[in-house]
Amino acid sequence: MADQVSGPLRQQARQVSRVRAPVEVPEDIVERVRTLCLALPEVTVRVDGWAQSFDIRRRSFCLLVAREGPAGKPVPLLVLRADPDERQALLSAGRPFFAPRAGRDRIGVLLTDGTDWEEIRELVTESYRVLAPKKLTARHSKLIHG
Repeated sequence: MADQVSGPLRQQARQVSRVRAPVEVPEDIVERVRTLCLALPEVTVRVDGWAQSFDIRRRSFCLLVAREGPAGKPVPLLVLRADPDERQALLSAGRPFFAPRAGRDRIGVLLTDGTDWEEIRELVTESYRVLAPKKLTARHSKLIHG
């Protein structure tokens, strides 16, 4: 019986030891994303380890994290809110978009050297609009469009 217990425990310990440490997001990416998010009304930032969550009224509309890429370099990614039609359209486009484990109302975006930052700005703004009260989205539209 002792061998049956120790075998699974050893295997579990090996799996835990393979879990990688968090990967730090490159500072230039952090600054670009922070600038985009903090330009929106009433946004707050939560930092949890290497992850940064940009929130509106304590609900995350943008999560910035990184994972280790094949070459050992950090691969930053965003997890954003999206309405179902937009999410489906982005997923059908393929890379850099992916379906994160976070939920059916979210879209993941890999941030690479070829990232279209204007598109990221639009996606961040749309993600914000999904959660923000109408007064705040109206205020933001007024600031943008005069």
